[in-house]
Amino acid sequence: MVRTPAGIVLALLLVPGFTFPADVLAADRFTFARPPAPESTVDPKDRLSFDIERWSTDAERDRMLAAIAENGQEKLLDAFRETPEVGRLRWPGGLQYAVRYAHRISRPDGGSDIVLVVDRPLWLWWESQPASTSYPYTVLQLRLDKDGRGEGRASFGVGVSRDKAQGVVLSDYAKAAAVLTDIRRQAADS
Repeated sequence: MVRTPAGIVLALLLVPGFTFPADVLAADRFTFARPPAPESTVDPKDRLSFDIERWSTDAERDRMLAAIAENGQEKLLDAFRETPEVGRLRWPGGLQYAVRYAHRISRPDGGSDIVLVVDRPLWLWWESQPASTSYPYTVLQLRLDKDGRGEGRASFGVGVSRDKAQGVVLSDYAKAAAVLTDIRRQAADS
């Protein structure tokens, strides 16, 4: 039996239930800084990260729009019950959040808008007051410039709206809390 690297990879792909670690298959990797906070368990120089293993399809976006139209925003996650996660946010101490939906749209200026749906409310340890959300999920909306830098805001204290292009967006981006600052897109292999 010949054991070449390509043969081993092929064999692993054929094994039911086998998945590669997120950092092996990341389509895009981002790092970010938490907003300044008076007390934190993270060194201010440390950066947090999230990986997008694959971008959600237009069919997944359409399924989410239909689920919201039929059942309301509270049932948004019902559209993703059978869909595997598309990425992960990594918090200190090994806490990870599954990203169930990730959609990117290019802007005319070369930047991009990204929407992420995380399958539960985010815990922001750097906030003295717990983040308030009326949904069993968190929507993050990122605005990045042409160099892949920007910020992300969350659905804390603001609603979410259906959006034909993105699937869902924050209903008032300007009023939403900026929870991911100094976002930087990294090369997927770094």
